[in-house]
Amino acid sequence: MITITFFGHRIVLKTQVEQQIYNYLKRILEQNNNVSFLIGTHGEFDKIILRVCRKLRRDYPCKITVVFTSLAFLKKKKDYSLVDFYKDVDTLVYDIEDVFYKKRIIISNEKMVDESNIIICYVDMDRACSGAKRAVLYAIKKYKKIINFFLK
Repeated sequence: MITITFFGHRIVLKTQVEQQIYNYLKRILEQNNNVSFLIGTHGEFDKIILRVCRKLRRDYPCKITVVFTSLAFLKKKKDYSLVDFYKDVDTLVYDIEDVFYKKRIIISNEKMVDESNIIICYVDMDRACSGAKRAVLYAIKKYKKIINFFLK
């Protein structure tokens, strides 16, 4: 099984990134019939990735799992439209509710990296600080294969 996790900035400036990632993932799916995607929910990049994965799933078998950072956050928001929006994918919340809320996304991202073979990202590594950059740096420490579409 190949598990691919995605990290990116909340704002995506490159308009062609969606097509580039679609083409890259299509090649992977053409060569492998057991691919799983782990996708976050915190920004424009995550929305782009979910759209790409849903499109690819029409033609290729793959598993899509959306990872929520906090169950408490979802309950607090009371946004039941999320249930409909994610009804066609698996969802996951790691058991980190007892962690300080500002660290939950960091730990969740690390768990996603730990479960993955490939990290696909849209991250400006020259940027001072961001959660996406921190996740990619963690992936580097874990010797994961990283494809950064910010550079392409």
